[in-house]
Amino acid sequence: MNRKGIRMCRLPDLTDNERLGRSIFSRRLSKRAQSSGQIPRDVFLESHDAESISVDRMDRALVSEMASLAEDRARDRIPSKKFYGWAIITVLSASTNGRTVEATPTADNAYHTDIFLNIDENIVGKERRDEQKQHAVQLAACSEWQDRPRP
Repeated sequence: MNRKGIRMCRLPDLTDNERLGRSIFSRRLSKRAQSSGQIPRDVFLESHDAESISVDRMDRALVSEMASLAEDRARDRIPSKKFYGWAIITVLSASTNGRTVEATPTADNAYHTDIFLNIDENIVGKERRDEQKQHAVQLAACSEWQDRPRP
């Protein structure tokens, strides 16, 4: 077990149909996803220098455990945030258009995974941001909303 009492174990390799969850900490983005049924692009948009997008392996634990992990991350943010739900995408959909998906467990999260954008390192500035936005649009279009479980 890790310091938060979560059982740490070696998980099986990723499979194409495995569901990945991108935690949503924005009330505005979660309301847009809930009302329209479409995930906003900004859910999958990271900082300018980000090489990957952080997600979790939703099919490898109970939804309550996944929510607990997300709620911990929300509290750890500065300023702290609230966790609303996930944008769910399959490994297969996340690994199109040059992206790769790798399980990247951390000390606190055995389910952590990264969607690597694989943008050429020579692409910088506005052009790099435009490529990140294109990936975010594609990922959002292949995703669906999942509410956090009610306490």
